Amino acid sequence: MTQVKPKLLLHICCAPDEAYAVDSIRDKYELHCFFCNPNVFPLDEHKLRLDEAKKTARIYDVPFTWDEYDYHSWAEAVKDLTDTPEGGDRCRECFLLRLTRTAETCAAMGWPAFGTVMSVSPHKNVSMLNEAGMKAAANWGVSYVPFDFKKNDGFKKSVALGKQLGLYRQNYCGCELSRDEANKRVSRESNAKKQLF
Repeated sequence: MTQVKPKLLLHICCAPDEAYAVDSIRDKYELHCFFCNPNVFPLDEHKLRLDEAKKTARIYDVPFTWDEYDYHSWAEAVKDLTDTPEGGDRCRECFLLRLTRTAETCAAMGWPAFGTVMSVSPHKNVSMLNEAGMKAAANWGVSYVPFDFKKNDGFKKSVALGKQLGLYRQNYCGCELSRDEANKRVSRESNAKKQLF
């Protein structure tokens, strides 16, 4: 007799993280992927990440839906935190915004629980992420399943799997602030290399 797997709405931030997470837990859960990233800037980048996430869901034969792009909602959520560094309070508000939309969608679908793939990234604070997930779940009467996909070399495996599947991997988290910070890092590293020669 086949055991019924619990239903889980899985918040997706990008295709490589989606691939690794889905590959890791699809035997345990009946999954439905949900792409919700109003933070991603510019619009062309959002479209690229969405298209790649759709492609990944097709590869794994997992149902996939997405939220409307609403960059204004992200800008409003972090408007008083734009001077804070990546990994700080602005990320906390960003997590809460995206996971609240996921919890709301989960409740609307009549599914009992949701989780997120964001913990694959070594740049994401898992405690902060899970705190946002729990808060969002409580507000919508659903459960949040905490994962730490970066454990056991999860990020490294996600990079390898993304390459194997030919998936686009971005070089910044998503928002214009993280993009600007990434560009500054690249510029500093480039200048440091020039000084070596």
